Amino acid sequence: MKKTQASAEYILVSAVILLIILPIISIFYSYSHESNEEIRQSQVNKIGIEIVDAAEQVYYLGESSKTTLDATMPDGVEKIEIWHNQELVFFLNDGSELAFKSRVNITTDQECTEQIERCHYNFKKTVYSQGLKHITIESKGDYVIIGEAGLTEVY
Repeated sequence: MKKTQASAEYILVSAVILLIILPIISIFYSYSHESNEEIRQSQVNKIGIEIVDAAEQVYYLGESSKTTLDATMPDGVEKIEIWHNQELVFFLNDGSELAFKSRVNITTDQECTEQIERCHYNFKKTVYSQGLKHITIESKGDYVIIGEAGLTEVY
C-alpha cells in the first residue's frame, strides 16, 4: 500500500511540476520570438534611414558625389524595392513592410519593372541577403543610384 501511495504522489508531483514548467517555457519562447522580430525590424529601420539620409546628402553635394555604407543586413528580408523614385521599401518574411520616404529621386542599377500605376526598382538578392553589405550611393545630378559595391570599390 505504501509503494502505491508513493508512486501516486510521485506522479502527482511530476504532473504539478510539468504544469508549472510548460507555461514558463511557452512564455519564454514567445518573448524570445517577439524580441527577435523587434531587433530585426530595428536593424532594417536603421539601414533604411542610413540609406535615405546618405542619398539625400550625396544628392545635395552634387553630381558624381559618392559614398559607401557598411550595413549588416538581418535575416528575414525578402526583397527591397524603390517605388515612384521616392520610397525605399523593405519586405520582411513575416509579411510586414518598412518604407522610407526620400526627398530626392532614388533608383537602382536594375531595370524598372512596370506594374499597373507604378514603376518600382528591384535590388539584386545580394543586396538584401543576410550579412555584411557595402552599399554605394552615387549622385547622378538629378537622381541618386543605390547599389552594392564591388570589392574593389570599398574604401
